[in-house]
Amino acid sequence: MDRRAFVGLVIINLLLAFGNTFAASFNMIYLIKHLGLKPWQAPAYELIGFFIAIFVSVWMSRRSHIDPRNMLIFGLGSLIAEFTLFLVVKDPVVLSLLVGVAFGLYYPMFWNPCNVLMAQMTKKDDRGVTYGAIFFLWPLATFIAPFIGGLVIGYFSYQLLYLIGIALIFVTALTVVAYRNYIPKDQVMRIRIDAIGKRNIAALIGEGGFEGVFWIDIVLVTYLFSQSEVEIGAVFSLFGLAAGIMGIILGRVSDRIQNRQFFSSLSALASIPCVVMIFFSKSLEEFALANGLLEFASFVLPVFIFAILTDRFEQAKNDSVVGREFFLDIGRSISIATLMVLVMSGLTPQQVFLMAIPFLLLGTLAHEERKTPSVAG
Repeated sequence: MDRRAFVGLVIINLLLAFGNTFAASFNMIYLIKHLGLKPWQAPAYELIGFFIAIFVSVWMSRRSHIDPRNMLIFGLGSLIAEFTLFLVVKDPVVLSLLVGVAFGLYYPMFWNPCNVLMAQMTKKDDRGVTYGAIFFLWPLATFIAPFIGGLVIGYFSYQLLYLIGIALIFVTALTVVAYRNYIPKDQVMRIRIDAIGKRNIAALIGEGGFEGVFWIDIVLVTYLFSQSEVEIGAVFSLFGLAAGIMGIILGRVSDRIQNRQFFSSLSALASIPCVVMIFFSKSLEEFALANGLLEFASFVLPVFIFAILTDRFEQAKNDSVVGREFFLDIGRSISIATLMVLVMSGLTPQQVFLMAIPFLLLGTLAHEERKTPSVAG
């Protein structure tokens, strides 16, 4: 792919990062505060979504070929449907179910093709810095988007929040259409369990499990400290910008020394004290500091595990993408389901956050190999 394809991918990711974090950051807050769901019930739509995503990845793996251009558009259309449902459905159970389905279609339908394009743009000597740069777009967007979203809710309404979110995702879809000629048309991807390896499967489940706890429980803990959407948005916006810059730097270092396993393990282990700090936080300020440190420590974990996996599949990069998503979604489903049960049983979200530790330990198992698996079939 040429430079224009890379620029297109950056623009698409940046628009999606801003539009998604602007609106979706408040989904669970809306379900709890305005539709009356209990904290343990609010994550149900994400559990449904990631469970569906597992089977969507299997379906994509069994297809003779896919067209990433059409998949990207379908995925973004599903995200638009998700935000639209928040505008028109007021029954919390029905809304959670329908949003879960829309989310479960959006996530793999967009991210598998998008990550295929990203992987194909890289080589071993620039993969770490490229992945770090594209992953950095998310904390860059999160630095401002949730804060603006909180202001929109505070001064206007959730309805306007989701309408703006829909508009931003629609613009993202138009950008995909504009760069359509630079996106390869026919692609094949296969889930290859043996080629991934047992240690990397464990690491992917660990990464996904940590993400499930982090994405869900951070919202619940934040809501315990403050019910103001403006304050919640400001807290979300504090996290991750410095981590993204560090990710790019470490990505370049890993490209030079060809040792990504060290950085992924270091990231996982350094995140554990931050999890403990969140458990002991007594105020919004202490929690914000602890979570900012966790964002900083954990940011490069997915960057380097993804790079390790793509290195193993140098001649079949697409397979690394769909296999990665398959096991990540298994880990996310396991951790979200466990989190819901623990909160329902009476544990506080801060206590449940300690559940992230065993998943982080699994993340240290990511393993590099010099030998690249051959292309299947």
